[in-house]
This record gives sequence, structure tokens and C-alpha cells, in this order.
Amino acid sequence: MDVLLSQLRARHSAPVEHGWLEDFAEPSVDVAMARLVSQGVDRVVTVPFLNLGAGHAKTDVPNAVAPARADHPDVPIAHGRVLGLHAELFALARRRLDAVSPAQDRGDEVLVVTAAGSSDPDANADLAKAARFLAEGSGHRWAEHAFAGVTWPKIDVVLRRVAAAGARRVVLFSWSLLAGRLERSVSQAADRVAADTGLRVIDAGRFGPDPAVAEVVLDRYAEAIHGDVRMNCDLCAYRVPLPGLQGRLAAPSGGGTAEPDR
Repeated sequence: MDVLLSQLRARHSAPVEHGWLEDFAEPSVDVAMARLVSQGVDRVVTVPFLNLGAGHAKTDVPNAVAPARADHPDVPIAHGRVLGLHAELFALARRRLDAVSPAQDRGDEVLVVTAAGSSDPDANADLAKAARFLAEGSGHRWAEHAFAGVTWPKIDVVLRRVAAAGARRVVLFSWSLLAGRLERSVSQAADRVAADTGLRVIDAGRFGPDPAVAEVVLDRYAEAIHGDVRMNCDLCAYRVPLPGLQGRLAAPSGGGTAEPDR
């Protein structure tokens, strides 16, 4: 987190602080808010440092911000959305894959995108979308998603299933920002399955405190202040340059003059 904070402060002229939801980590959200007020800020934007919109994002973070609103009624607080399925995160994920997996050998390689897991169907469905969308840009033609816990499919079930189907090599990417206990359990499960089945499992890691993550945080910050006028398509090929579809960028999408869909 210290690395990410340094990256954010280098890119943003206003004060930047962080707060944790858990009691065992410091500072708390109210302490972070007090630090900002002591620096003379007249407005605060909170951005959940979360990838998927599950219970933490929908309940825990708003509940943690509420006391700060009550304690500082003269300081407006705008609340941003989770980092989510942002185009910059997909670009970073592809770079993580490229670092460990030769692009020309992906025809028979299985891509498995993992996350901690949630009881929230909306967040779980976003991981399934992330796996498919990442595969569209990476060249993988077999993609799965799996969870460390809470919900299905569990990582060991998915890996044993692809091994039984004849796969010989899997590349794992964790749709997570930092390495926590649940994320580490995915690696441990992968090691067990590899030992049992002979499946080769390559770990592409996770996002980590990368400058691209800092840019996504600032993007969500800007949305909270200025709004975000767009269709319900953050990842549309007409909005962002996607691998293999760069010719569609900024082309008319409704008038029939763009290149035909394939």
C-alpha cells in the first residue's frame, strides 16, 4: 500500500490518505478523514480500493464512511465506485500474462482467472466476465474462472476438471490488488493439483501496486467529482483500443459505417 500511495501522491496535487476497514489494520477510515481535515481540505472523495462490487463495497465501506460524514458535516464527501472491470486493469493483466506465457503458445493453454469469492452474485458474475474478456484480448481460447472460497467453482475443482479434460498447461491470474490469505490459498491449491495430476500451472500473479492501478484510482476519483457520462459499456471496442479490434476505436457504432462485426 505504501508503494501505491507514493504513486498516487506523485500524480495528484491534493492530499491523499488511506484507511482500512479491518480493526487489525491502521489507520481506520475516521482517522484518515481526520488527517485530511487537519490538512485543510474542503472536500473529500472516497474511492473503494476494491476490484469487485461485493459486500465490502456495497455495505462495509459506506458504513465506515458514514461516521466521517457525521463527524465533519461541513466537509462534503463524494463516494466513488470500485475499480472494477476497467480497461487499464485488463491491459495490466495482459502484461502480467505476457511476462510468463509465450503468446504464440496459447492455443492449448487454459486461462484461469481467480478471486477471493463472495456471496454476491453480481460480483461473482463480474469475475466470469473478466475471464472471458481477458481471454478475448490475450489469445486464449479456453478460459475459466474460480474462487478461493465462499462460492463456486472452487479453484481445485476447476483445475482438476481441466486436467481431466486433457489440458496440460494452465496460467493463473488473480483478479486481486494485493496478496491476502485467500489469494495465497489459491496458489497452495494449485500446487496440490499439479502434484496430483501432472498439470503444469503457471502463476501470472496479480495487479499489485502498479502505476496503472494508481491511474485507475484517479479515474474513479475524477468520475466521483465530474460524473461519468457514457453508455453501459466501459470496455466497448469503440471506446478503448482492444487487441485485434483497434480499427473500431472512435468509429461510428450506430450508423453502419464502421467495420463489420466478426
